[in-house]
Amino acid sequence: MRFCFECSEYPPGLHGGIGSLVQILARGLVQNGHEVRVVGAYRTPLRAPEREDDMGVKVWRLPIPLGRWGWVKARRQVWRTVQGWCRGGEIDLVEVPDWGAPAAGWAALGVPVISRLSGSASYFSSEMGQKPGFADYVLEGASLRRSDFICSNSHYIAKRTQEVFRLRTEEDAILYTPVEAGVASSVTRNWNRVVFAGTLTEKKGVISVVKAWPTVKKAWPAAELHIWGKDGKAPSGGSMEKYLSSLLPTELRAGVRFHGHVPLEDLLIAFQQAGVTVLPSYAEGFALTPLHAMAAGSPTIYTTRGSGPELIKDGENGVLADPDRPEEIAAAILSLLKDRRRAERMGEDGRALVRRRFSWPVLRAENEAFYRQCLEQFVRRGKTERKGASLLIESAMASFFSTRTPASPKSVESGQTSATPAATQGH
Repeated sequence: MRFCFECSEYPPGLHGGIGSLVQILARGLVQNGHEVRVVGAYRTPLRAPEREDDMGVKVWRLPIPLGRWGWVKARRQVWRTVQGWCRGGEIDLVEVPDWGAPAAGWAALGVPVISRLSGSASYFSSEMGQKPGFADYVLEGASLRRSDFICSNSHYIAKRTQEVFRLRTEEDAILYTPVEAGVASSVTRNWNRVVFAGTLTEKKGVISVVKAWPTVKKAWPAAELHIWGKDGKAPSGGSMEKYLSSLLPTELRAGVRFHGHVPLEDLLIAFQQAGVTVLPSYAEGFALTPLHAMAAGSPTIYTTRGSGPELIKDGENGVLADPDRPEEIAAAILSLLKDRRRAERMGEDGRALVRRRFSWPVLRAENEAFYRQCLEQFVRRGKTERKGASLLIESAMASFFSTRTPASPKSVESGQTSATPAATQGH
C-alpha cells in the first residue's frame, strides 16, 4: 500500500505525541514493504530539512509563509500537494490527525481519508472543563465529518470525541499507540531520581507534581526531580518553568532540574535512568509518554483520568494517581522510592505489558488490516463524494482550496476490540 500522512510536527525538531506516533507508524510500514509519504506545514525557520528521507519515509515540510493569512496559505499548499499525488495515482489512502483539523474543507480525493483520534483541541478543552474555542470546534468537527473512516488511540477518546462533536458513527476501530518494546539497558538507573516528561502545561499535571515535591523531599531527602519538556504558559501568563520554580521553597529549587525539549532518543535515556516516572495528566487520549517510560523499565505513575485505567492496572504494572491530589501523588512517589524491590518488579511488569500489548510487532498487523478494510469498503461504497461539515462552510472552503493543482512534487488489542473501520455518517 502507498500511504500519505498529514503531519506538521514530524521529528526532528519540536514535536509532541502526534509527531512521534506518525514516525513510528511510517517507519514501521516502510519496513514492512509499504511506501509512505509525510507532508505538513511548518513555521519558519524550519528545524529540519524541507525534504528528507527518514529511513525510507519521504518527508515534505512546507514552510508557512510569513505575513497575514500565512497559515491559511500553508493549509492550501498541503491540500494541493495531497490532491496532486491522488490525481497522479501515487498514493492509496491519506491519514490525518484530529488535532489541527487538517481535512476541513477538503473536496473528494478518490482515495479514503482516515482520521486518527489522539486528542483534538476541543477534546482537551472539554476534558479540562473549558468551553472549546469556536473556530477550533467548527474546523475540527468539519475535519472529522469529512473523513471517510475514523480510528482511535483508545476506547476513552473515541467515546469522548463522539460526545464532544456529536458524531454519528458506526463501530470504531481501536488501534492502540505502538511503541518500541524496549530491552534491558546498560544505562545505570538512579533509584532516587524522579522524572516528569511533557509540555509544561497545566493539563499535563506538572503543577501537581511540583506541589507534591516538598512532601517527597522531606520524607526522602536523597530524591531529585528532573522535568523534561518544552516550556508552556503559566495560569497567569508568562513562563510555566518560572511559575513552577516560584512554587518551590527556596531551599528545594536547586534539587529540581528543568531540561527543556529534547529529542525522543534523549528522553528514552532519561526514562532508563529514572527510579520513578510520574505523569499525572488531567487530559490524555492515549499518551505515548507513559508507554515509553514503561518500555524503558521505569516504574510509572500515571493518571486516574481519561484512558489511564485503560493502560495501567493500579498497583501491578504501574500506579494511578489523581492529578487534583498532590498528597496522593507524593504518597505514590514515596511508595516506590522506599521499596526498591516493588519498584523493580513494577518496572519489569510495565515493560512486559508494553511488549505484550503495545509493541509495533503486535500492532502492525492490526493497523495493516484496518487500512486494507478501509480501502475495500471505500471501493465498495464508491465513496468519492465529500463528507462532513455544514454545506455553508464546506462550500466556501472547498471553493478556496479547489484551485488549479500544480504538478506533483517529486499505530487494537488483539482479540479484544474490533478493527472494523468507523465510517462517519454525515449529518
